[in-house]
This record gives sequence, structure tokens and C-alpha cells, in this order.
Amino acid sequence: MTEKHSGEIDYLAERFWEDVSVGDELAGFNKNLDWTEMALQVSGSQDWNRVHHDVDYARDSGMPGIFYNTGWTTGMLGRLLTDWAGRSGWVEKLSFQMRGMNFSGTSVRAYANVTGKRLEGDRALVDLDIFLENDQAGVTSPGKATVRLPMKNQ
Repeated sequence: MTEKHSGEIDYLAERFWEDVSVGDELAGFNKNLDWTEMALQVSGSQDWNRVHHDVDYARDSGMPGIFYNTGWTTGMLGRLLTDWAGRSGWVEKLSFQMRGMNFSGTSVRAYANVTGKRLEGDRALVDLDIFLENDQAGVTSPGKATVRLPMKNQ
């Protein structure tokens, strides 16, 4: 997998509720995980637990290597949703489970499927099943999200 940002999702485009259908798939993005990415994540989150940056320590703790934390997973799924929602969209709800780990040296893919649409008052909402998977373990973090999108007549 190679990292792609533009091409699958035009994160500067305006996305409207009327243009979304149940069953739509968000192509998402791929990201290769390496030690440099981990160092950036650890320094940004200031999660200094050695299992996230010290390979020998992580292995001595029973892990195959350093692994990414919950904040990083939240960021990847948040990026997926905000890129798709566009400039005027808003992530209203985001929840996920950590069922597996994402280790340095793997590639991950973030993607989603539209599972529902509804109007609540003046809010046009889209429900999604969201996923983070890696090339070794499959889906590591399944979840659900609700995104508010603008309507064309507003």
C-alpha cells in the first residue's frame, strides 16, 4: 500500500447531503507505518510510554515491535471523516473499538461505508461504518460515525 491523499477524496470539495447514498463507500487512504511516523506520533501526543518508540522495550514486553496508540487511531479515523465531509461538513459522533494493534512496518487503510441518512431538525446527517485495517491483521479498529453535511438549499 502507498500513501495517497488527494485522488480518492477531494478534501477541499464541498459535499452535500443530497449527493450521498446509502451504500456509498469512502475510498479513504493508505498509510505506510515506519519508525519516523511513530516518532512524530509519540512527540505530538507526548505519549512517552516506551512501547511506542523503543523497539527492544516493546519486544521485551511481549510485543512484536512498537505500536501506535489510541490517539493516533482517533486521528486516522478523524482524518478519513473530515477529508470526506469537506469544508462545511462536521463530525458529530465518532466511536471505535481497538480490536488489534497497528505496528511499525505495516501498512494501514482507513475507509468507510455509508449506512444511513436522516434529517433531524435542521441537521442533515449521514451514518457510517468506519474501519482501520492493516496488511497483516486485517481490521484492527471498526467503528461508527455520524457526519453532518450541508444541504444544497441552505
